[in-house]
Formats: sequence, C-alpha cells, structure tokens
Amino acid sequence: MKINKHILIIDNSNLSYSGEDINGTILRGTETSLILLAEEFTKKGIKVFFATKIDNNKIVRNVNYINKKSINKDIYYDLVIAVSNANLLKNIKSHKKAIFSVSNQSIEKFIRKGQLVATYLYKPTIVTLCEYQFAKRSFFTSPFGKLNIPITVDEKFIHEKIDINFTPPKKAIYNIRSNRNLDKLLDIWINLIYPKDKELEFHVTPNLIQYSDKLKNHNIFLRTIGNRREMIDELKNSRVLLYLGHKSDIFTLTAEEAIKLCVPVITYGIGSLSERVSHGNNGFIAKNSSEFAKYTLDLMNDNSILKELKTKMFRKRKEVTWSVIADTWIKSFLK
Repeated sequence: MKINKHILIIDNSNLSYSGEDINGTILRGTETSLILLAEEFTKKGIKVFFATKIDNNKIVRNVNYINKKSINKDIYYDLVIAVSNANLLKNIKSHKKAIFSVSNQSIEKFIRKGQLVATYLYKPTIVTLCEYQFAKRSFFTSPFGKLNIPITVDEKFIHEKIDINFTPPKKAIYNIRSNRNLDKLLDIWINLIYPKDKELEFHVTPNLIQYSDKLKNHNIFLRTIGNRREMIDELKNSRVLLYLGHKSDIFTLTAEEAIKLCVPVITYGIGSLSERVSHGNNGFIAKNSSEFAKYTLDLMNDNSILKELKTKMFRKRKEVTWSVIADTWIKSFLK
C-alpha cells in the first residue's frame, strides 16, 4: 500500500556519505542500517530526506540525501528520526519525533551529553534496537515513551549463495571495528586454544591492538579491511566468528551478518549477543574461558558440528527483512 508521507532522518555523525557509499569501507553499522531503512521507506511510497555531512545534495535509489545545514525547516514532516541526539530536532516541524538510539544511555551520560532539556522540549519517542538496550533505558531518559524496533542486515547477506556442504579452512575471525574485550579474547586464544591445536588461525581487525611477534607466533594475524563484497567473502571463508561481546553492544550487526552467511558465533553473550546467538543453533554461548576454548576447538575440528549449525542457520536466514522492520516503523509512527 502506498503511503503519502514525508520522513526526515538526521544523522549525528560527522561522516559525509550517501547511499552510494554502502558497499565501501567508510560506513559503520549505524549508517548502513539507516540507509537500508530509508530505502525501504521509499519502496512503500514515502518521501525520505536523509541529512548527513554530504557536500552536494543528491538522490540515490529514491532517497534524497542533503547536507544537514540545508534541511528545509518550512516542511511539516510526518516523522523526524534523529540519531542519538535530541538536539538535532531543534526548529524541525513534525507530527512525530523519534530518537534512533545507538547506545546505552545512563542518566549520567544523558545529562552530560546535553539531552535533558532537548528531550523535554521536543518530546521524542526513544527507539532501541534490542531488548537488552530497551531494559536499560530508564523512564528518566525516555519520558515520552520507548519502543524496541530491531534492525537487520543488508539483503546482500540474506541472498548470498551459501553451500552448506562447504567446509572453510580452520580460521577464526574477529571483524569488529573496535577493541571490545579483544584483549581478553586474545588471552584465551594464546593460553587455551592455540596450545591445543597449532594449525588454527585467528584473524583480527587491524589497528585495535599492538601487533607483535608473540601474536604472530600464536597464529594471530591482522585482517585487511575491504569493501562489502570482500568482507562477505572473508566471512564465508572463516569457520567461526569469535567475540566475547561487550556491555556497549546494542545489536552487534557483525554477528548477525556472520549468522546470515551461516558462519557460527562463539561468545560470552555479553550485551546483545545473548539475543543474536542461540546456543546450539547458530553458535555457542560460553560461561567461562575454558568453555569458550572447548567450543572453539570442537567447531574447528569436528566438521559434523559445523555442518549441523550451518544447516540450522540456512533454514532461518530469511526470516527478518527490512520490509518487515519498515512496516513496524510505519505502524508505530505513521498510522
């Protein structure tokens, strides 16, 4: 059904980007998710304006990308979605306002980031991305209501051809772009995993750690950051994604991307990882370092375990789409 509505999305980052950059290397999970959501809105007949630090306004796949300084404040939007910062809503006229929340916001952080006055002035609904984040968002930091509307991955991951009979090399990957308990993970690899099987390799994101001969001598290597196509190929040729999780994780898109490519995840389940990973179905949730090492070694060396997990993941990889997520936004804010 076509809906004659106008939506404005305002990003709070200093990145200059549009939908043209989605397959490149500069975008993170937040920006990618916003682009995919905006494009899905347009497919449903909604006119979308997307404000970033872009130098020149342009239209990409029916989304109008504009510089934040050129927002037309004479338009009365049906919905304005501001990323994280309620101050972005200043002087914007709209029927509904929402904050696309990409972090856990304590009361202290809420006040320190200058959100208190703006939130009470503009009265936005807070939209969280997982139940973990929703539960941590207090009434004080979401006085005008909160909703939980998860995100999902680019359809490229969902529709990528997968051969469940393919057995990747004995390589584990950490492709998170920040050091979120990576140091602890490296200790587990060095002390509990590598000594049991010196043929295994662990490839981690560069520039997060001080790389050394010790790490190299334990088969820990630095990845090469590539574009979207190269990242998909890299994941498909890894046997497992290793990530303990972190208290700041509010969706962990990287884990979801791996799962959609039928790459299992081994984790402690910290933060939102307990929602992304279903024990025994798309990976394993370990209680301690010994369990983590055991699950890793089992998955690396027992092809039947890998095949069983890949089969389960393959059956469920197309369950949640951006179309379903956009419909949830429309039902919540535009009806």
